Amino acid sequence: MRPPSPALLAAALVLSCAASGKGPVFATSEHFPELSRRPPTFAAEAALAATDAASPGEAPAIQRVVVPLDSDAARELVGRFFVAVLRESSRELFPLLATQAVMVSEGNRQPAQAAWRARFAQLDYTSLSGRVVAAPQTLHTYTYGSAERAKRDGVSPPESPSEVVVVARPGLSWAGKTRLFGQELAFRLRPKAGVSSFEIAEIAEDFRLP
Repeated sequence: MRPPSPALLAAALVLSCAASGKGPVFATSEHFPELSRRPPTFAAEAALAATDAASPGEAPAIQRVVVPLDSDAARELVGRFFVAVLRESSRELFPLLATQAVMVSEGNRQPAQAAWRARFAQLDYTSLSGRVVAAPQTLHTYTYGSAERAKRDGVSPPESPSEVVVVARPGLSWAGKTRLFGQELAFRLRPKAGVSSFEIAEIAEDFRLP
């Protein structure tokens, strides 16, 4: 067998060096078939809905849908308020109040939590514990749609469709000679963020500590 010629050996050496310079070929993103992109999967929030765009080509606007008011839930919240007060339980009362909840009396406004701390410190609400201060059937509820009726009754109406006002006229306001409640309490309730329930944003009551 004749040995390969010098020219053939030189050509083989060049090809070998070129192949070793490239190294092994690995699969890259360029080698995979191009797939259409898919939007991420998510559950739409029930309280949000898309509205018509303001102009052609504009993305739909997102607005919060007003949850239908539940008068029974509003009255139930006010009932829990009175139970917490008669127990003098800040732990039960304060979660019912909005973060910026206020007490309004004779035009003066003060933080609701501070007002009730002062009342618990000076008055004995536990003397009425277990008794019914304002029966559920005596509570008057006003929604945005009944604003005219609220005005006729001398009550400040809800300021928006998401509010409800509940008025309580306690049938039991005294402990001996000490008044514990005003003649009327008007609760302004608003939907609580993140949950399907109300919170107390404002309590209007003509009341002064002794």
